[in-house]
Formats: sequence, C-alpha cells, structure tokens
Amino acid sequence: MSKIQMRLALSIPVSYDYGAWIRHDGVEDACNSMALWSVHGGSLWLRSQEPAGKTHLLRTVGRESGTIVPLDIAASAGRLTAWQLVEQWLIRLQGQTMWLLDVEAGTLEVAVAQALFHCVERARELQRPLAMAWRGELSSLPPELSSRLLAMKQCTLAPPPDDDALLEILHSSAGRLQWDIRQQVLQTMLTYLPRRLDILIPALKELELRSFEQHLRPGPVWLKQQLTGMAEELEQQNH
Repeated sequence: MSKIQMRLALSIPVSYDYGAWIRHDGVEDACNSMALWSVHGGSLWLRSQEPAGKTHLLRTVGRESGTIVPLDIAASAGRLTAWQLVEQWLIRLQGQTMWLLDVEAGTLEVAVAQALFHCVERARELQRPLAMAWRGELSSLPPELSSRLLAMKQCTLAPPPDDDALLEILHSSAGRLQWDIRQQVLQTMLTYLPRRLDILIPALKELELRSFEQHLRPGPVWLKQQLTGMAEELEQQNH
C-alpha cells in the first residue's frame, strides 16, 4: 500500500466538541436521545448503515461532561481472551458513573463479542447508564449479545441528507485542522469524490497535508490534479 493510500485510511480528526458538531436531520433523533440519556440514564445503542458521526457524537458528550471518557473497543482481540478484555475495560471504566463504548465497525472477533456481552451485563448489575456506538450486522454476533443490543433503545444515524449539510461538516472539519480553506475547494471535493464522510474527511486532511508540504494555497488546477488522483486510488482499492 502506498503512502498516499495509507493517509487516505486515516480516521476522522480527534478534536471533538459541540462547536464542531453539525446537527442535521440524519442525527436529530440521536442528539435528542443522547441528551435524555445524559440526564436519565438507561441503555442506548447508536447505529448506522454507513459512517454518520457516531464516534463524534459520543466524544462530544464525553467532552462536555468533563468526567466521562469513551472506551474504544477494537474489533480484534489480538492475543487476549474475553476475560482479559473485560478486565482491561473495567479498569478503564472504574470510577465512571456513565459508560460510553465506541466499538469499531464491522464483524467482531468472538472474544471481543463475548467480552462486550459481559461488559453490558456488568453495566446492568452496577446500574451504570450505558451508551454504545457500533455499526455492523447483528447476525454476526453471538445470540446473547444480539439480544442485549435489541433490548436497548436504538437510534439510527444517517449521513447528511444534502450537499449543504455535507459542506457544513467539511467546513467544520477544516476548522478543526486550523485550515482556512475556500468554500469552492470543498464544493470541488464533492465533484470528484464519493459523498461519504469516511472518504471526504480523510481526503480533506490529506489535501491539507499536501498543501502544507508543498507550501501553496489550493488552486483549481492543483486541486483537480490531487482529487483526480485520489479518486483513481479509491477506484483501484475497490477492485
């Protein structure tokens, strides 16, 4: 894999706050549900069919609370057993009155799924409010875990419904990168790249890096060249 392809796989920038959170129709229900959860507790599952901002929402809530730190859960267990994972997670969750679990999207390894089941059960036993974000197929999970998820209140997030909301999110993301970028550049990105947050946000960061490294401000010719190359790489990765 090339250096550029590795960069395109970068995750969304890790600066999360409500000032950078764009509220639109696709996340309205989740925003309201998280607000109620932070006051009344309970168990909540944030889900989506494609990347839609679940991690960002969880982390804005944690950041605003000042006391809740989301627990990142990888889909792979590595060499750890389910019980070892549970022990690690509970140590990190110790002392927190509300639990936020940010689970990596996709199919979970058996040990991770088993550990997640026990973590959910532990939250219930300790009467800890639990909010979890995960995108994946329920059919891939052990029955005991899928039944627990189905028993939670569920909120489905959706990507921005139109280009205006998508451009607003990109503009906010550019602000988090401290990059003063013209709106025309963001609009051009929508012309060459798929309208998907998991592609557009890393591509925006890649453009910022290339612009910085080459000591220039993006112009039409340079921008077309960069975006065309990115689009070609994405197409190759999909074949």
